[in-house]
Amino acid sequence: MIELPTFYEDFEGRRKNDPNYASATRDVSKILAQFKAQKVDGVVMDLRDNGGGSLAEAIDLTGLFVGAGPVVQVRDAGGDVDVQADDGSHATWTGPFAVLVNRGSASASEIFAAAIQDYGRGLILGENTFGKGTVQNLIDLNRVSHPEDEHYGQVKLTVEEFFRVNGGSTQHKGVVPDIAFPASLDGKDYGESTYDNALPYSEIVAASYHPLNHFASLLPRLAALHDARVKADREYQWWMQDYTEFRAQADKKTISLNLAERTAERDKDAAQRKLRDAERKKYGLDADDSRADDGLDADERNIADEARREKEAQDRISPLQREAAAILGDAMDLLGSDTKLAQAVLPEHAHGAWSN
Repeated sequence: MIELPTFYEDFEGRRKNDPNYASATRDVSKILAQFKAQKVDGVVMDLRDNGGGSLAEAIDLTGLFVGAGPVVQVRDAGGDVDVQADDGSHATWTGPFAVLVNRGSASASEIFAAAIQDYGRGLILGENTFGKGTVQNLIDLNRVSHPEDEHYGQVKLTVEEFFRVNGGSTQHKGVVPDIAFPASLDGKDYGESTYDNALPYSEIVAASYHPLNHFASLLPRLAALHDARVKADREYQWWMQDYTEFRAQADKKTISLNLAERTAERDKDAAQRKLRDAERKKYGLDADDSRADDGLDADERNIADEARREKEAQDRISPLQREAAAILGDAMDLLGSDTKLAQAVLPEHAHGAWSN
């Protein structure tokens, strides 16, 4: 599992050809080399809540899994289209691969996930992504006029649009996962489509690219295995319950100011946490205190305890990460046990695309 919070890059270091400049692609490449040495079977890239970052990094990172080829098409305000590609000679990781996304995965995350999906290089799992397929620039209005004692502010202009290599756009629609998890955020309240001035979805001519695999015939069986497994996964069910309660609270239009009612709500929440902790103990799971509200400000908490909680949260495998890995494992099992299916799904790489 690789968790990538943003497509970071030291732009100045790259410009100066610094051999050690900070780069998401370089760091992921090192991790993949370690995975190969450890004989890891498959990789899941967790891009949940990754809001984007460097376009160059999104293109280079795609190349680690796809190799040389177009990654994204960029159309400017004049209608000219620039096909941007990775020029690497070969992919770093050719084994089983999946990408985990949610509504908070935006911009560069969507470019990466869309390319992986269009090439059929891996499975896209999770929720519909944010749906941001445009580029904005801020124009300082004081560059037009130069008042001595006034500042006119800035205007944001949309100057470019992103398109997938298949010609579709991530604008509004986002990237639709191959296997969907329940939405943690309502698309009506969060995403590019909620903005009044957002550009509509559009399409252009597909770029010249060669898909590697095609998983369509595999998806119904993977979905059935997923549905059966999560019904018996206590942590996954708890996650669904928590987000159902969250959405119910978010949909409420009023908040009671009655002390007795607020106290009753607090006591009910505390009782639910206590019951959940007992259930976790029953199933041999560590207690999860991330939902608890101790009522303290940050500077009132014990620093050592806070550090411990943060470390435990980082080390804890979420039920969604575990399920993503399980789905990838299902795909490997199905392709490994059915030669005809493998040849249909992996026509050009039946014996190589899902092995290292």
